Amino acid sequence: MSAYPGATGARLPRWLLPQEWPMDGDQPVLATLHFREEGTRIEPDRNVSGYLALNGALVLPALIEPHAHLDRTFTAQRSPPQQPGLLAAIAAMHQDRARWSADDLRQRASQALSWAVEAGVGLLRTHIDWFAADAPLAWQVVGELQHPLCTIERVALAPVTFFADAAQADHIAAQVAASGALLGGFIHSSNWDAQAFTHLLQAAERWQLDIDLHIDEELSHDAQGLRWLACYLRQYSFNGRITCSHGCALAQQEDGEAILEVLAQHRVTLIALPLTNLLLQDAVPGRTPRQRGLTLIKEAQARGIPLLLGADNVQDAFCPVGSYDPLDTLFSGLLSAQLGMAFDEASALICQRTALHDGANVLANDFVIFPAAEAASWPLRSRSRYRLKQGICYGEFRNDT
Repeated sequence: MSAYPGATGARLPRWLLPQEWPMDGDQPVLATLHFREEGTRIEPDRNVSGYLALNGALVLPALIEPHAHLDRTFTAQRSPPQQPGLLAAIAAMHQDRARWSADDLRQRASQALSWAVEAGVGLLRTHIDWFAADAPLAWQVVGELQHPLCTIERVALAPVTFFADAAQADHIAAQVAASGALLGGFIHSSNWDAQAFTHLLQAAERWQLDIDLHIDEELSHDAQGLRWLACYLRQYSFNGRITCSHGCALAQQEDGEAILEVLAQHRVTLIALPLTNLLLQDAVPGRTPRQRGLTLIKEAQARGIPLLLGADNVQDAFCPVGSYDPLDTLFSGLLSAQLGMAFDEASALICQRTALHDGANVLANDFVIFPAAEAASWPLRSRSRYRLKQGICYGEFRNDT
């Protein structure tokens, strides 16, 4: 299969272009992409012999699914929750875990990965439920999944109480480090333990692990997770990368923006999960929800906090719908958080890899092409797409022009 050395006629989003990029009226001038070993170089469009002609198609870096649960996916029909809300969903998930054989996990996770790659995902981070001192079966099964178009990252998701014993915290962290993965934790008012949280952070530091936390997934003024983390970071250094998913409580706390100030100073990444959080938060039977269940998205952006949107749960007890398509996640975020300029600005929330990895190449040679879309209606009417990685086309593209 031959590879193109570059592409012409690419409509890139404004957030990806240099500030001095020329404009054609109110639209950026189309770009020529030059694929190089060190990454893609862009310049205002010009005809180049042998380059792939994109003819004004919308182009984004390969998409990111920064927060998924491959071990839980596609279980909604067999184990629905008995009532609304997060804790009921957790109970239903515990019930379903009895069915998690290697074959069951492999079939469901493989289908999820296939859906994500079809959508254009090049990086998928999945949390794996961890309910014993030793790694669960799902840790191994998901660790064996591979796809040439998608990198899979695992996060060990254990309740914070599992770190109450310092030796056990170290034992869990050692296994995670041996897997080249990330350490996580579920931190909620229902299991709050400051000492256990300290052990989690100390174990991650000892084993030089990045962490990705399920934290303050609730609409409570009294949630302590992010508040306590901010206090900790004021006093102690942490050398790894910290990612905090959910953070719904920030929207209810008077000191929410002060907490964000500390997170910004320490370059903590925030992941908002609009689909699942809108469904699970303020969930009362027979009553329309009064609160949105979102974290402080715009306030985080204003402070330069790295921010992404994730799907979270797909067709399980936590969320019975979902598609592993980041465009669906983005559309939910556009409406619920009242974001603007979907393609030119908000698209960064589903493809900016630097939010997860220091030193990541913003323009690696891996793109998603939307040949029939226009910026005004995107992400709607954008189902047709294909992948252009290392100059090779994958998907629906046909070079008939």
